[in-house]
Amino acid sequence: MPIETTLQPRQKWWNILYAVICAVLGLWGAYDYWVTIPRKEEEVARYEAAATKAEELEAKARANATAPGGAQQLSADDVKAYEAAKATVDKGKPVAPAAYDRPVQMWLYVIGCGVLGVPWFLWQWLAAARVRFRMEDDGTLQAGTIRVAADHIADIDMSKWMSKSIATVVTTDGKRIALDDYKYRGMDKIVGAIATRFYPDDWTPDARDLKRIREQEAADAASAAGDTKSNAGA
Repeated sequence: MPIETTLQPRQKWWNILYAVICAVLGLWGAYDYWVTIPRKEEEVARYEAAATKAEELEAKARANATAPGGAQQLSADDVKAYEAAKATVDKGKPVAPAAYDRPVQMWLYVIGCGVLGVPWFLWQWLAAARVRFRMEDDGTLQAGTIRVAADHIADIDMSKWMSKSIATVVTTDGKRIALDDYKYRGMDKIVGAIATRFYPDDWTPDARDLKRIREQEAADAASAAGDTKSNAGA
């Protein structure tokens, strides 16, 4: 019966999650760039204008007070303007956006996360989902658009299988094809079928390491024997 892989569900959901996170960061960066930062700049400009206005009116009041002919009060409009300016100044000077705020929001969040990140992760998911690995009953391996007959498979490199769940098929013409069980469900059956063909004493049909299995069985047997001896002694 042919063996065929499907994309691991976690590959789909992780890429979708990353795309959503990038979209949120991109929108946040856009809001900061076009709304928050301009508003802060306006607040700083408003404060500076108010501070300048208050200083001007205070100077005018002092000049009027020392003018020849006695004190001349500020006009009603000047008083109203001074009170408004002073109220703004008394609230304290707002913190101005840093010089790097706009470039960071634009290039890191809007462009990096939103414009590039979202389509990248969606493409990663869709591209991986389109790839199929299949092993026919005669041992022919289909890896995406590559098709390798059984007699054209020269070896399989299992050095990364136990640590990274990746085995590499080596063809007779030197081509190397990665078989990634982390990305594709059912890949262990394809890897196991090829591995048992080349290394029947080392691997099971579902790509389990026979050496580790034997070591675990020996350890379990030794542990069981120790428990039996201990119970007998008691």
